[in-house]
Amino acid sequence: MGARTLITVAEFEKLPDDGNLHELDEGELIVTPPPRPRHGRIQRIVALALDQAAKQGGGEVLIETGFRLASDVVQAPDVAFIRAEKQGQIDWDRYCEFGPDLAVEILSPDDKAGLLQRQIARYFEAGTTTVWVLDPNSITLTVYEAGGKFRTLCASDLIDSPEVLPGFSATVSSLFE
Repeated sequence: MGARTLITVAEFEKLPDDGNLHELDEGELIVTPPPRPRHGRIQRIVALALDQAAKQGGGEVLIETGFRLASDVVQAPDVAFIRAEKQGQIDWDRYCEFGPDLAVEILSPDDKAGLLQRQIARYFEAGTTTVWVLDPNSITLTVYEAGGKFRTLCASDLIDSPEVLPGFSATVSSLFE
């Protein structure tokens, strides 16, 4: 296996827009193709559901936005929620220098389990409270919480997140429809 070519966040920020999603993993550039239609549809549904709840309690919902989670790590969750109390920390022209309160990842056919687990760990290291991983193939949602707890919900289960997004509640299946 050859040596990895590492780049800095400054170099990462200067990458041209080539239509792909870029993340930085300990200085290594991770490039993924644009999401497929099913992924994009689920992303829109989740973002709209969270945005509706955010309007009630405050906060910001962002899609594929870069979060600088460490000096050499930039991740872009499919959907992110930031509580109202943290909105003042957002510099609208730079990557967020903190983890979102809720990070949502939607599994794609090309996702690698090891990278996903590393990403989840990095969210928590950067202060994220909750990570949701949606699996379109099984219509399940796995909720990861800081401290190592997790649970998998199936289509008919209710998902809520009172500590992060008070007032939000939906069936898991509704996030896929």
